[in-house]
Amino acid sequence: MITTHNHRGLVWIDLQTPNDKEIGDVVRRYGLNPLVGEELKDSPSSAKVNFYKDYILVVLTLPVRIHSGEAYEIVDREVDFVIGKNFLITSRTETLEQLEYFAKIFDTNAALDKDSTLEHAGHLFYYIVQRIYSGMFQDLENIKDSLRMAESHIFNNEEKKMVEVLSFLSRELIDFKQTAHSHHDVWTELTSFTEKSTLFGNEFYSYVHTIKDESNHINETIVNARELLADLRETNDALLNTKQNEIIKVLTLVSFIFYPLTFIASVFTIPGIHVPLTETRFGWWIISGIMMVTSLGIVLYFRKRGWIK
Repeated sequence: MITTHNHRGLVWIDLQTPNDKEIGDVVRRYGLNPLVGEELKDSPSSAKVNFYKDYILVVLTLPVRIHSGEAYEIVDREVDFVIGKNFLITSRTETLEQLEYFAKIFDTNAALDKDSTLEHAGHLFYYIVQRIYSGMFQDLENIKDSLRMAESHIFNNEEKKMVEVLSFLSRELIDFKQTAHSHHDVWTELTSFTEKSTLFGNEFYSYVHTIKDESNHINETIVNARELLADLRETNDALLNTKQNEIIKVLTLVSFIFYPLTFIASVFTIPGIHVPLTETRFGWWIISGIMMVTSLGIVLYFRKRGWIK
């Protein structure tokens, strides 16, 4: 499907799951290299940038947080950009919320003739990437909110349940980091190119540099979130270990209380003739009393030592 947006001689062609005919028409219309046409197809590739005489190809793989079952997961969404002087081509196979939202803004501004800052397609590319990065920041903030919520649950005696929650959040951050980190080389190369190229004018260098700073900020945010996650995991594990130690302690003390009683009972049940107390009228009560006094003495000893309260 092809959607075309126009504003003051600037054309934005948005391809969503394009077929061969649609790609062929775009390639011929703008005189693109056939290899660029192959990139615009449904052919997943890593983030990269290629430079041509009159345009630039930028491939970005974007981490998108989606709801999956009872948790969230990070999935990759690829967007291909072909940036010419007066045209921008975007190609994708999946719906991207930020791109759809920007299209509405672009059309509204074009209809009202209020936007005078789009002098060339490089500016349009900049604003689209800014919108996309804004969505990535929002996903990271949502992950951090989930971490803060997990923190409150950890200190609300739900440590066992939080083990799984923290594991899912860890997976999200790992996937997010792997995808977002791939943008660094793209912006480094593009910054170096725009510093010397006159394709979009000298001022476009500052736009690309701003995008690079945004990318670095995203990576720093991921690092901070992972540090918070590591601290929460350490705290959660410590509380779990403390509870497990308390359980083991209680079971050990209970065993120490019942071991002497079992021994006493075993002694008086040894088969033999004239076993003391077993054949007397009050033998059972006496043996039971001995066992009760023994257990009470053990409990008092444990309490004196501070092992139980």
